[in-house]
Amino acid sequence: MEVGLTGATGHLGSRLLPLLLADPAVAIVRSVARRPLAASPKLVHTQADLRSDSARRALAGVDVLFHLGFALWRSRDAAHLNWDGTANMLAARPGRVVLASSAAVYGAWPDNPVPLLEDHWPRPNRQCRYAVEKLRAERLCAGSAPTLSLRIAAVLGPHADPRVLQAVRALRLGVPALWGKHAAVQFLDEDDAAAALHRAGRSEATGVVNIAPADWLSDRAVARVVHRPVLRLPRSIALAGSEAMYRLGLAPFGSDRAILIDGPLALDPGLAARVLGWQATRPSAQVLAAALQLPARGRVAGEP
Repeated sequence: MEVGLTGATGHLGSRLLPLLLADPAVAIVRSVARRPLAASPKLVHTQADLRSDSARRALAGVDVLFHLGFALWRSRDAAHLNWDGTANMLAARPGRVVLASSAAVYGAWPDNPVPLLEDHWPRPNRQCRYAVEKLRAERLCAGSAPTLSLRIAAVLGPHADPRVLQAVRALRLGVPALWGKHAAVQFLDEDDAAAALHRAGRSEATGVVNIAPADWLSDRAVARVVHRPVLRLPRSIALAGSEAMYRLGLAPFGSDRAILIDGPLALDPGLAARVLGWQATRPSAQVLAAALQLPARGRVAGEP
């Protein structure tokens, strides 16, 4: 089996790649990313933008395409990179697609059930362009090839994006929450996330599957893990304040991610156990506690 992998140099890609290279069912891995990769007998790496002709040629006709290359953060061309890059990868005509999507496509809304099942209608918050673009990618992939979209909870670990770790360390100052709103959040270990992607590639399943721990944390539960108080603010002040801090360079992101505490956003992973034989090995509280101990890292450029 030949597999393709986008975003191989990013957080999840760097954890998935060793699993693919060690898999005896995988004859070759064709990867595309904007950064270089060390050579390997089973790896053919192309350093290119996902929108380029060379990227499309590199992945032409792979049996399974793991599509992980996606811009996490706001930038002038993030939407074009995500949409055009995804369309270009699909033009390579993969036999099947495994898309690393996000829990954020459901949206954080006060009326969300806890936990969310896959048949719950996705309603991404308009402030979170990343979630909007992930949902568009899900639909584009599903309309072009047999696709399994994994809606993945917040992933933490030693290889996490520096801005994600910066936000986690900021919890040492206090746990943000909104007046009159109740949060439910999940944290997934990076190696558990990579294992789910690997299993998805070996499955024939299509559609949508939630990937998350079986537990979730309220804002008070997060406060107990970090040993800091809950800081409740009016919604308008919290969103405006986070956006102002982002624009001043004092916070890793603004209202686009702050909106994700506007309601519970916890996923039911039961289908993943039944369809993929997968379940998380570490609960949310343990993953969060471990992330608080990670050292600071420099900013990493490029796709996730």
